[in-house]
Amino acid sequence: SYTIGDTIVLSRGLIDVLPDEASLAMVLAHELAHIKLGDTVDTKYAFYDRMMISDEQLLNMFDFAHRAQSEEAADGEAVKLLQNSPYKDKLGKAGLFLKALDEIAPVTPSLFGAHLGSRLIDKHQQLRMAQLLQGAPALDPKSIDQIAALPLGARVRVDAWDDSIRMMKSKPVNLVSAKDKMPFEVTPLIPYLTRYNDKPEQEQQAQR
Repeated sequence: SYTIGDTIVLSRGLIDVLPDEASLAMVLAHELAHIKLGDTVDTKYAFYDRMMISDEQLLNMFDFAHRAQSEEAADGEAVKLLQNSPYKDKLGKAGLFLKALDEIAPVTPSLFGAHLGSRLIDKHQQLRMAQLLQGAPALDPKSIDQIAALPLGARVRVDAWDDSIRMMKSKPVNLVSAKDKMPFEVTPLIPYLTRYNDKPEQEQQAQR
């Protein structure tokens, strides 16, 4: 996630894995804190607009990450915002998400390497919003009642045929086994095949 001016941008993958509103509020509060503190994007990117560089090359140069001092200040300000929000009694859920993130990040570091914006956990395993870990329950991977994070593809669907994107509003499936939770994992592909018919329906009725 990152901010440009007063606009907050969240990646599709992040929206996918956030398990609840409290976790989403945590991410938004951190970015709102950057806006409140007046943290801006490095103005060096304005220079590239005056050069003969293709959009593809320019995009690869963007990162929109803030300095470590700005991130720490935003963490503290974000906690203050959350403590005065409707989610103040649900911050344990956000902390649980961070615990799950902290556990899996060393195994799959590239998964959390945001191209644009700052990481929730950096390459040195420093976790953002770590203050919320104190009020979080213990992580229990074997419990089907505890959903710390969702699998990738759980909320946003991308149509491979036309590249359209839509939010999935289906109700959560009741879990039968703890293995079905799959936090931060890729959603299994279940093919649904139907018989292709190249004859119009009217022609079929005429043949009958």
